[in-house]
Amino acid sequence: MPFLHNGSLLQRSVRHATYVNFPRPDDCSYLHQLPVEEQCEFVEMTEACAESEYFFNYVGYLYCTIGSDREYLFNFGFVLLLCICVYYFIILGTTADKFFCPTLAAIAKALNISEALAGVTILAFGNGSPDLFTAVANPDADTELMFSELLGSAAFVIGVIGGTVLLIQPFDFPPLSISRDLSFFIAAIVWITLKAADERFSLYDSAILIGMYLLFLSLVIWEFIQQRQEMHRAQSLVNPGAGEQRVTNVPANEGLLVDFCNHINPLDLEEWNDGGWATRTFCLLKAPFVLVLLLTIPIVDTDVERDGWCKMLNICHCLTLPLLIVFVNGVAFITIAKVYIFVLVILVALPVMVVIFYTSRTDRCPRYHKLLTLLSFLGCIQVIYVVAQEVVSVLETVGIVLKLSKSVLGLSLLAWGNSVGDLFSNVALARLGYGKMAFAACFGGPLLNLCLGLGLTLMTKAFGVQDLIADVRKGVMGENCEVYLFQILTTTWLCLLFTNFQGRRSVGLAMIVTYLMFLIFSFLGEFELIHPYGTDHHPDPNGG
Repeated sequence: MPFLHNGSLLQRSVRHATYVNFPRPDDCSYLHQLPVEEQCEFVEMTEACAESEYFFNYVGYLYCTIGSDREYLFNFGFVLLLCICVYYFIILGTTADKFFCPTLAAIAKALNISEALAGVTILAFGNGSPDLFTAVANPDADTELMFSELLGSAAFVIGVIGGTVLLIQPFDFPPLSISRDLSFFIAAIVWITLKAADERFSLYDSAILIGMYLLFLSLVIWEFIQQRQEMHRAQSLVNPGAGEQRVTNVPANEGLLVDFCNHINPLDLEEWNDGGWATRTFCLLKAPFVLVLLLTIPIVDTDVERDGWCKMLNICHCLTLPLLIVFVNGVAFITIAKVYIFVLVILVALPVMVVIFYTSRTDRCPRYHKLLTLLSFLGCIQVIYVVAQEVVSVLETVGIVLKLSKSVLGLSLLAWGNSVGDLFSNVALARLGYGKMAFAACFGGPLLNLCLGLGLTLMTKAFGVQDLIADVRKGVMGENCEVYLFQILTTTWLCLLFTNFQGRRSVGLAMIVTYLMFLIFSFLGEFELIHPYGTDHHPDPNGG
């Protein structure tokens, strides 16, 4: 792969000088303007190069640990980086399939809500809240990257993930619910397009954008209340018989250690026994991380024996999961009343572990086992977020190496990286038969990020200036994202209207094809073969 080093192929990606800002000296992509021997020092001294770092500094690994002057080692390191990214995808898929999806199904069953409602609320908040908090916590971030990333992620989640869900499990849509979701999303896109056309977004514009989501959420909650009332009326007509209490003389801790060992086996024995060498190699590759997940995240699955209850293992989860959360978020050594937070976690967890030990049995799950669904949900969200952030870091590094512009980087690599958690969780749900929940989340999550993430961020920026108007840059690909996201939404709605709201595989295929059109158009603009929407087609009057 010598082309990564000498840039022979990448000469095609030089953008039009008339409508693209060239890299600034404080931008990490500026390193390509420097001699090879100065690139490592630039990476170490430039704050922008550390923005992509979460746990590991992949840019430093390539340009300092290996060094861009060693061509073949650099290319080997780049390939190794891509292999690491593939392993992250395996981790995400395993977490979603084995832990996250059963937990969501258990929550929906416990709350007695429909799949679609669970998808647009619980799953949407689970998938979207980490990105929302990240956006709100960085109000001074580059709006060009924010626009292309949020809109590009929305296009990917709706077009590709939503389309894939329909390809896996076609189903009929409730006309009112899907029309509500589509109309609110289209309204949000139109509002953003109109108000950000002059690259200015006022405080009131942001407030209306946030209000759109609050109104959407109010309608969803009203639907939830209506469903609960109907369900209660139906249940009142049924007189269930008294449950039969099982009496047993088996000791409460019979087979405690055997049960524990069975539950922490990271290998799927059925998959191992039935698979060939490739399947077994795959099982061995993911086994270390599966073991870590088993020891930290409780499994609550209503489709397996005892709903996934394992007394010894679930007792351990009361300690290991809180410790995982405080350590990966970097708050373990913060003190409260001169006591480290991780010490407080241990002091709180130990009495809980003792209570569970003396109030539960090995052979059946206790009544409070459902409370573990909350722990499982938080643990899955934490793991998916951390691994997805590492994927984003790898993809940002790939974008720097390939010299992609910020706009294209945001709508492609970063959009895919930020949506990889949605991809694996929603597709896994569809494979397990929860297609309605997965498809609803494909609208709920992006709408949450777009309205609240963008709205709150721009509102914060507007508060910081005297005229209460934030300056925004959509970038060269911003209008591309708006136009094609609008097209994906309207195409989906029209296809459903023509099929009488039957979510056929053909509808899913149309959604994916529309997204591919958007991607092709964007990359043609990036490689200067065509002009993207909204670019300056006039020559530079200064002759540049």
